[in-house]
Amino acid sequence: MVERPRRFESCPHRLKIIFLNIWHGHVWDKLQEFILGEAVTTDAFCFTEVGPELQTKLANLLPDYRPFYDELIRTDYLDGGIDGQGIFVKSGINVENNGKQYVYKVTKKDCGVLQTMEIVINSRRVLIGSIHGKAQPGHKLDTKARIAQSKKTIEFFKNKNGPKIIGGDFNLMPDTKSIEMFEKAGYRNLISDFKIKSTRNHFSWEQAERQYKENGDPFFERQDFADYVFVSPGVKVKSFEVPNIEISDHLPLILDFDI
Repeated sequence: MVERPRRFESCPHRLKIIFLNIWHGHVWDKLQEFILGEAVTTDAFCFTEVGPELQTKLANLLPDYRPFYDELIRTDYLDGGIDGQGIFVKSGINVENNGKQYVYKVTKKDCGVLQTMEIVINSRRVLIGSIHGKAQPGHKLDTKARIAQSKKTIEFFKNKNGPKIIGGDFNLMPDTKSIEMFEKAGYRNLISDFKIKSTRNHFSWEQAERQYKENGDPFFERQDFADYVFVSPGVKVKSFEVPNIEISDHLPLILDFDI
């Protein structure tokens, strides 16, 4: 009897990604300490609210990473500064098809995109989307533009092969159709599944209270959520955490997974 050769599946590759709105580096000392500590084990950082000067500081802080930066426009809400988004990928990881998608109309008062890329390790690939969602209006509830934002994001990844991870600051509350759309499209909502209590901290709540007192912001309330990570069924999640640390007015989303 002739014995057939055995077929072996290649071992899964473990990866770690951190999504974080870094609030233009307002808490820089603590932020850089966090980044340097996590860089030992992190394969990719996905940052939002990154102006060009801050991007340079981050690149200097992370010399062992390849920077992918999308400079956006000059805004009214950053003291006339330029907004942008940056992804840093560990050297040695192959990156393909990186780009950006406009999922809502960018204005001086409302700025952000969906950054996209594919990373490839030992012929295994994963598709990544890092989003800074539409911030206005401040209630973070459904609007036609926000529903369109979710639809465009889902459609972009729909016919692409491979495990998919979409994360970042969506500027959405949990009980919205805009979030439910990802779940109905087959994505796992890690904020919900891991029973995360908040992705914000006191910096956010104090800022909202200050805006209310200064200009009567009609959307003043304590908002515990804005940030999410969605993963497709091909992503084997090993751990997911949102530590309550004061490095921004958002909390970091830390995903450890196999592909």
